[in-house]
Amino acid sequence: MSLPAKTGEAITWEETLFQNLYRLIQAVRIHQDNNQLVKVCVERFRETIAGLEPENELKLWISEGRFYVQTERLHYRKELVRIIHAMFDFFNRRAIDGMIFTPQISGTPLEEIVAFFRILIQSVEKAAPASWLEKQMEVARWPWLRILKGLEVQRRSEMDLREKARNTYFHALSSVKDVVQRVSVQGHAGIRKAKRMVQNMVDCLSQNESLFLCLSTIKDYDDYTYAHSVNVAVLSLCLGNRIGFSRTSLEHLGICGLFHDLGKVDIPHEILAKPGHLTEDERHQMQNHPMSSVRQILKLHASHDLKSKIVLAPFEHHIKFDLSGYPHVLFKNKVSLFGRILQIADVYDAITSPRAYRSTFLSPDQAINFMMKSAGKDFDPVLLKVFAIMMGTYPVGSLLELDTGEWGIVSDYPMESGGHLPRIVLLQKESDGSYKRGETIDLSEKDPGTGSLRRNVVKSLNAAAQGIQSASFLLQ
Repeated sequence: MSLPAKTGEAITWEETLFQNLYRLIQAVRIHQDNNQLVKVCVERFRETIAGLEPENELKLWISEGRFYVQTERLHYRKELVRIIHAMFDFFNRRAIDGMIFTPQISGTPLEEIVAFFRILIQSVEKAAPASWLEKQMEVARWPWLRILKGLEVQRRSEMDLREKARNTYFHALSSVKDVVQRVSVQGHAGIRKAKRMVQNMVDCLSQNESLFLCLSTIKDYDDYTYAHSVNVAVLSLCLGNRIGFSRTSLEHLGICGLFHDLGKVDIPHEILAKPGHLTEDERHQMQNHPMSSVRQILKLHASHDLKSKIVLAPFEHHIKFDLSGYPHVLFKNKVSLFGRILQIADVYDAITSPRAYRSTFLSPDQAINFMMKSAGKDFDPVLLKVFAIMMGTYPVGSLLELDTGEWGIVSDYPMESGGHLPRIVLLQKESDGSYKRGETIDLSEKDPGTGSLRRNVVKSLNAAAQGIQSASFLLQ
């Protein structure tokens, strides 16, 4: 669903849709309803929408000064700059923030579609364009269209971003599985899909860091190895973003995270899942996996330039800041920046995840405190401090018990609280002992009468030990 642009690059489906909408508005503005150009523009717009799945709506909306089509942000490419600015002016002068077209538009008479756009164009002449337009829509009762305003756009955009984040995570999980299985069977694999998933992850991160960080709370106990790889990528990307990495560097770092344990394909499953202590030979096999990761990455179908940028950090991620750890190395230089980031992300996810061979695991805040004790020895102290600040006093996904008796899961740290007190999703206990998502509250909220905080944290709990999957509540 892409067309060749003048620059020789392929424009995306979202960009094509946006251009066709703009051309349709201009055609209706200038010509009569029965004009051939108007008919052509309507059909092109409908044909573009037909590229969606039959049950999906088309959402075009504005958030924080940027246009989105579905969950994809439109980029200011040379071919689109003039159109984007014109459409911003068009939407703003009518005080609307978005539109939703349902699949029913495919069977809607052309005259009805033209009638809507003519009303939309005329609304700017009214004293209150949005209110007038809303009344016209109530009279017309068109089932294939909705106009979005203000808070509704915000709510829908948050829902869309949560859905995009979930999909991105599980597609990344699938891409890692695919590469591992192909490497296991064929000895090599392509990583085009994995690269695309990492690009999507970087997009999610740029749109909402707290929501993206929620993904790292997904703990897949059946597919721990794969989930761990994606979680390490998520945590690494967040830390890399915090210290100012470029988009290209973030993409390379994310690929390192996804494939840092690729060498474990050479280790028998019974050793990886062994519940007790490893023998000396088994431990030796485990400690060889960073070197095996290097060998497997070099066999991937990717450019030499890309492989040169993603091969070192997986080799280093078990070498500690003081150069102890494994594999044993003779060089005296520091571990690379990517390697130091991977190590922090790797250890944090490992010690907060239930494992077959470990009877205890830590809550997120306990893990941060545990790791801080090894700053300067196991971990880069500066990076670890940035990581701790990024995660907050109670990291996203932490299960908290409040002095009201309520339980809640940390979702983010709003700017209004200065980043000190989190926003949490309350849990409501069902009669069968399970939990459902309750309201979202801000722990910085104060009682207007006393000026004291309405709720205080009593202690943190281990969500997994309580049978609670934090991500399932945060990403609803």
